Amino acid sequence: MDKLRYYVELFNKNDEQTYKNSIDNDAALAWLADEIPLLECPDEDIERTYYFRWWTYRKHLRHTEDGWVITEFLPKVPWSGKHNVINAAAGHHICEGRWLKNGNVYLGDYIKFLIDTPESSHQYSTWLVSATVELARVSGDFELCIGLLPKLCRYYERWEELHGLDCGMLWSVDNYDAMEFSISGTTPEGRVLRGIRPTLNSYMCADALAIAEIARRAGDKLVEKKYMEKHLHLKKCINDYLWNNGFYRALHSRGAGEICADALRGTDSPRELIGYIPWMFGIPEAGREDVFDLLDDESVFLTRYGISTADRTNARYLYEVAHECLWNGYVWPFATSQTLAALNNVIRYYGGRERYASLFVKLLSQYAASHTRISDSGAVLPWIDEVRHPERDEWSSRELLREWGWREDKGGYERGKDYNHSTFCDLVISGLLGVNTDGEQLSADPIIPGGWDYFKLSQLNFRGKTYTVLFDRTGERYGQGKGLRIIENK
Repeated sequence: MDKLRYYVELFNKNDEQTYKNSIDNDAALAWLADEIPLLECPDEDIERTYYFRWWTYRKHLRHTEDGWVITEFLPKVPWSGKHNVINAAAGHHICEGRWLKNGNVYLGDYIKFLIDTPESSHQYSTWLVSATVELARVSGDFELCIGLLPKLCRYYERWEELHGLDCGMLWSVDNYDAMEFSISGTTPEGRVLRGIRPTLNSYMCADALAIAEIARRAGDKLVEKKYMEKHLHLKKCINDYLWNNGFYRALHSRGAGEICADALRGTDSPRELIGYIPWMFGIPEAGREDVFDLLDDESVFLTRYGISTADRTNARYLYEVAHECLWNGYVWPFATSQTLAALNNVIRYYGGRERYASLFVKLLSQYAASHTRISDSGAVLPWIDEVRHPERDEWSSRELLREWGWREDKGGYERGKDYNHSTFCDLVISGLLGVNTDGEQLSADPIIPGGWDYFKLSQLNFRGKTYTVLFDRTGERYGQGKGLRIIENK
């Protein structure tokens, strides 16, 4: 608790609290002390960033007449919906927030709001149903999912109505994926292209499997069969059509007319970070994991300040556009956290531990260290914003918005500060520390970095009980014996 107090006081001291929702800085310590798992580890960057991200997350909890919702931006932005909600990062919000003590309360309201608010639920692509099941795996309460089953089916079918193709896949544009000005999805002339992308198709594939699981728990065999068939069909199509020349690529139509995977097969398309999204959901066939080597290749995705959203060898890498949100190679925490979640799955479910565990640690450490900004006075501030420049130490969107005078039509003053558009704490808990929620009993299989002699995650809530997960190399730090321990707190 002393460590939490130290970090909250530090963050509060450095904060310009311009916008407030339901839990302000004065209430932060008490709320965090009651809600979050507490972390102790030898890596200062990871530990500080872990607490910083929880500290920023609670800023986005807003209690409304529709219950609790979670925002992406703190100030009201013109393109948001009711209560300033934007659904693009809902999958991230739910997967991060599932570790809160009362996550089922906050997120249950939020999920119901999204499902019941048409203008928000299909604004951008996201993996809403899959994330909802991940929440239930932690809370143990599948009644929320079961009670929403008819609405979740209707939510899924509405995506099919809006974006479905005869070939069984779904089209989108990069803007609907909240990934505007990508290399694959926007022409040099600025024309946005419809295409079959690994984004929406992977999310729908995962959501279909999640609905099938909910239906199984509800005893509805017809719905289970229907959605399992949808899942398997999309999984086959993603593997058959989007895997081209050794990478999952977006297929975009360059002309008019109906888009279908057969007609677009072989379309020239760059390697982009969205090609790793299928591994978030266990979609790829085994044997394709070599592409994760590219994350450690400075000529492809690895940059000094993170992993770029597009292949650095592409001629249009970082092409110039007068816009603050560019997915043509800039470093986005949204995409970084998706890619690290995919890499974690490769380590745990594709036999990639020996090959890729050290890469996961390297990239997570780089991601943690990126949570800073140098102030005008030269102070190093804890920071999370929208998009980082891959080649220099700056939050690019912030620099442009400040240069443009914090325009109201762009969201106003410091719109991206404390941006809630990615995960970090979940990557520490389920990735680095290997907390596994697949079974009825809590288990853990951590990736212990070299030089770590200890870590402790306490106040971890799982299915109505509280646990401490700790590692002590010598047994002397915590007095609980050598090695890994999972202790149920009485």
